[in-house]
This record gives sequence, structure tokens and C-alpha cells, in this order.
Amino acid sequence: MPPGCNDVCLWRCRKPDCGYEWKAVLNSRALAGRGCSRCGHARVGAANSRPGPGESLAEVTPTMAEELIEIVGHPGWTAFDLLPTSNKTCQWRCPEPHCRFEYPAPPNRRTGQSSGCPRCARRRTVAARVRPKPGKSLQDVHPALADELVEVIDEANLTAKELRPSSTKLCRWACSKPGCPGRWKATPDQRSRRGGTGKRCPACHPPRKSRTQP
Repeated sequence: MPPGCNDVCLWRCRKPDCGYEWKAVLNSRALAGRGCSRCGHARVGAANSRPGPGESLAEVTPTMAEELIEIVGHPGWTAFDLLPTSNKTCQWRCPEPHCRFEYPAPPNRRTGQSSGCPRCARRRTVAARVRPKPGKSLQDVHPALADELVEVIDEANLTAKELRPSSTKLCRWACSKPGCPGRWKATPDQRSRRGGTGKRCPACHPPRKSRTQP
């Protein structure tokens, strides 16, 4: 068969990781130098996905690039090989010292939606859900109870302004009556019942004895 003939032939790519088969006329291969179309598309796609000078993730968003652990399926690649709009799956590590959670996400999701660590996002959502709305805090609704609040036992940084009256967080209280040594534990929900008279100071309001007791 002469190299310039127009006979259609069946070809198979010699690359071990490809093996793609396709039909093409002989002269397109022998004279035009065309090869495996699948490998050609892969090379073009890889070239298009590589950033130009100053366009890489490392250069555009260096803070985000510091969170990058690896580009999944592309060993050896770094943040300098990625575009901020890349859809390649990457593994990230949260920069917060108390978290350090690792999670997968493509760069385009992080840059386009300004998304970050999903664990920290859930924590912020839960925290926002339990915080009171303006004018609805324990301080606003029951100021007398708020004056007796000593601390939230598991979250000492919270104040009566950041607690709902229906909160189930266990708190420590101190009686506001002069000279009373009463101290006790209760949740804001227990204290705010019956118009703010629930679970009061045990020294000023000792529990009633049961009728069955002598």
C-alpha cells in the first residue's frame, strides 16, 4: 500500500494505557502525521487545563493553595498546575487548628461558591441556629434571671445575651438576694418556666417535702 493511498484502515493505539481503535485513511497517518484521537484529545485537554503565567491557583489565591494536600489522580501536580476554575477533584485540609478536617472538592467549587471546610460550616450553622434573635435572648426576656447567671458550664465564653430562654445548656447560677449563699445548676429552660420562677435558689426556696414523708 503506497503511503498516499486513500484506503480506509483500522488502527489501534500502541500505548499500554490506551489501546483505542479507530478508522482513518492511510495518507492521513503516513503523510499528515495524525495519530490516536483519544490521546490527542487528552493532550489538548491537559494543555488547556494548565494555567499560564500568573493564572495558577497558587498565584491567584495563595491562602487557599496552602490548604491543598493533593490533586486526585495527578501525582506530582501542585497548586501551580491548577487553574482556580479547574474541575479536578482535590484533597484539602482545614487550616483551623481546632479542626484540621480533610475533604475533597474541585477548585471551581471553592472559588465560585466561596466554600471551605464543610465541618466548620456545619458548626457555624448550628451555632447560628441556637443563638437568639435580636430582643429574644435570656438577657432581654428575663433580665432578673440573667443577673443570677454565673457561667455556661461547657461554654464559658457565652453570656446571657447569647442564650435563648429555652436553651438546654447547663449553667451555674448564684442567688441575687443579699446575703444568700445559694448556688445551683440548671438550664435556662428550667429557670424560665412559669414566667421565670422555675428551679429557683434552693436556699431561698427549698424543695417541698413529699406528702408521704413524715
